[in-house]
Amino acid sequence: MPPQGTVPQSTYQPSPTSAPLPPLTMGKFKASRAIVRESWAILKQDKEIMWFPVLSAVTSIIALIIMGAALFFLALGGSFEGFSGEGDDTANGLSYVILFVYYLVMFFITNFFQAGIYVIAHGRFNGRDLSFSDGMAGATDKMGKIFAWSFISATVGVILQMIADRSKLIGKIVAGLLGAAWNILTYFSLPSLIIGNTSVENSFKESAAVIRKTWGETIIVNLGVGLFFMLLFFLGLALGVGIVVLVPDLFVGLGVSALFIVYVIGLTVISSALGSIFKLAIYEYATTGKVPQGFSPELVQHAVRAK
Repeated sequence: MPPQGTVPQSTYQPSPTSAPLPPLTMGKFKASRAIVRESWAILKQDKEIMWFPVLSAVTSIIALIIMGAALFFLALGGSFEGFSGEGDDTANGLSYVILFVYYLVMFFITNFFQAGIYVIAHGRFNGRDLSFSDGMAGATDKMGKIFAWSFISATVGVILQMIADRSKLIGKIVAGLLGAAWNILTYFSLPSLIIGNTSVENSFKESAAVIRKTWGETIIVNLGVGLFFMLLFFLGLALGVGIVVLVPDLFVGLGVSALFIVYVIGLTVISSALGSIFKLAIYEYATTGKVPQGFSPELVQHAVRAK
């Protein structure tokens, strides 16, 4: 057994052929609810996973404040007059550099804490009970790959922004389509880097291979999960509005607003954690042919069918 906090060192191999299961009889939305339920069962066993989205958000806010202050005092000389060179080539070039730094920092923070979730969830899938520190150690161990992947993602983001700026309408459409294609093709790249221990180059290939297996089902099921949490959001909103209408009091309104903010934050944290768990479960099955512990074989194999 590998030491706690480390990810098994392995290279990508094609998944073995597994015995076919009967077709999934439930609809897509019902399957989405089943996915949420089974991912939730995993999350209840490893509650420390929820700290990673929280820390990701807090770290991102701190980074934004630091970058904003640095931009104001260094690049702009402490004056808003620095924004006046909107049409100048130098100013435009500087804006892309600033955008690249912003993307790089944000992608790195997001990917780093996402990696921590993958490490702990992968341990649970294989019968190991890892701690928060194990997740952080596993992410730190892959920090070089995470930075390289974040660098590539930031570069692509800036290129897409440059395309969008070339022509306001056509450029935005082209950039949007290219961005969507990029996000789909690289959907499993981070799990490949962290769990599959592939190189950055091979993570593209492996992600594309997994996408070919999971194309329609994974996209639809993820949309279903998103709709499920959107429904919870609107139910909470309707409840809050109903209370405020029935009890038109200032303090009640403030209290309901505060509770709703906490509710939305909680939904965001939970949906992020559950999405990461299920994404890794699909990746695990698609690359190894092994159904992760805690998930029903029928549900997982339905999402990874031979195309």
